[in-house]
Amino acid sequence: MPSVRMRIWIGLSVLAILGFAWAFSPRAIEVDAASVTRDDMTITVSDDGMTRVRDVFVLSAPLDGTMSRVEVEPGDFVKERETVISTIRPLLPPLLPARTEAQLKSNVSSAESVVTAARADTERLRAEHERLKRDLDRAEKLLASATISQQAVDNAEAAERTSYLALRAAEAVIGVRRQELAAARAALMPSTMQNGDDTISVTAPLSGQILTVDRESEGPVAQGMPIVEIGDLNSLECVADFLSEEAVRVRPGDRVTFTDWGGDPLQGRVRRVEPAGFTKVSALGIEEQRVNIVMDLADPAERQSLGHGYRFVANIVVWQGTDRLVVPMAALFRDADGWAVFVIENGRANWRSVSVGHTNRTHADILGGLKEGERVIIHPPRLLERGRRVTVRAAPTAASPTH
Repeated sequence: MPSVRMRIWIGLSVLAILGFAWAFSPRAIEVDAASVTRDDMTITVSDDGMTRVRDVFVLSAPLDGTMSRVEVEPGDFVKERETVISTIRPLLPPLLPARTEAQLKSNVSSAESVVTAARADTERLRAEHERLKRDLDRAEKLLASATISQQAVDNAEAAERTSYLALRAAEAVIGVRRQELAAARAALMPSTMQNGDDTISVTAPLSGQILTVDRESEGPVAQGMPIVEIGDLNSLECVADFLSEEAVRVRPGDRVTFTDWGGDPLQGRVRRVEPAGFTKVSALGIEEQRVNIVMDLADPAERQSLGHGYRFVANIVVWQGTDRLVVPMAALFRDADGWAVFVIENGRANWRSVSVGHTNRTHADILGGLKEGERVIIHPPRLLERGRRVTVRAAPTAASPTH
């Protein structure tokens, strides 16, 4: 039977062995972890864009002469054929040869015919707009009795809105044609009827707002020189150029959220993806193929203080899923041609291959390999190995998978 001293030495030896084993055994690595959850997921493409008035009309000088100072300023409201933008004192022309006079008379007749045709086209569009308004009223009544679908009402609203804008454009064209007629008549005016006090008033061809003033000071102007730009801010549209590989994923009707314009996010829809791209050099000097995407605000009344040429960021939803199994993108890493994660099981990191569907900036849609509620390591350390003991620091704040 061992003595007391022997027992003490045996006990000290065991303690020393255990101490060495603990000191040189691999310690648990501290990691960040997140849970596998089910949530709605949205995939968006985003890029900078700019607002613009759908139909911008450039008011130009109808003839050569000396123009007075333009008194209107950007933002001023003007009324069709009432607001005088400026006046022009024509140059005294020489006596007209018979051939030139005949040509100018022909131009006046042609301009009068064009005005008549523009009026007829406007009346046609006005009748079409009235018909579409009646169709919309009938559709809304039928929707109330559940006779037709909401989509039919939406189509009727879109048709009525398109007809209204076409009517506005036609009305504006009448103003432009009238100005052309005035220019043709002024060119025919004989020099004997003019003196140094004769002036021609340049009036607004349509109702709207002054967008820019191209020529403000008094001085000589040439025929066709731009004076002001006029537009209707109620017909504002949004345009953004996207990379061509992103534009092919966008379809007309896709939902858009406009952000970073200086106010609350605004909702809208994609109206058109232009069929032709163009080359643009990025800030890094790289040539990129870009495609313009035209979008409309869902409610033009919500445009608030947005004007012509304002910047925004367009976030277009190209895919959306509900009740998807998602994990943070920071938990994924490459495994040959696939993806893998470290799953925490019994305090150890276990390597597991997963099947990934859609991804966005923050989350990935998991098709297989994980179950809801399992814990995965995010930003796994480079020294982390399979089966290594780990301890979780703290649960990070989870971001919503809607980016």
